[in-house]
Amino acid sequence: MLEDGIFSQLRDASGKVLANTLEHSYTNLPKIPDGTFTCVRGNHLLHGMTTPFSTFEVTGVDGHTGLLFHWGNFNEDSDGCILLGEGTAQSPKGQMITNSRAIFAEFMQLMDGIDNFELVVS
Repeated sequence: MLEDGIFSQLRDASGKVLANTLEHSYTNLPKIPDGTFTCVRGNHLLHGMTTPFSTFEVTGVDGHTGLLFHWGNFNEDSDGCILLGEGTAQSPKGQMITNSRAIFAEFMQLMDGIDNFELVVS
């Protein structure tokens, strides 16, 4: 198992990097396999939250729902969701992504007015 999670990048259609990403690893695999998935805007709650926030849910993943784009820095902050960050760094808790809340806010601002998009995972 990848103890620190699965690190990758979110790119736009032209290949420009929008964010570094981190997903929880399940026996060296993410919940979201290679393929094309529709991401749909909606209001969601993370565990422990009392107020919903707007984000995108990755739909069409066999056997899974509630796979969201959101902020978080460590593997433990994701239960298969896609955490967005600026870069990666080493910490006493392991490898992490940095500046996550700000990069998530930038992503949501970039997606203003967009209700859904296609995510290609490879």
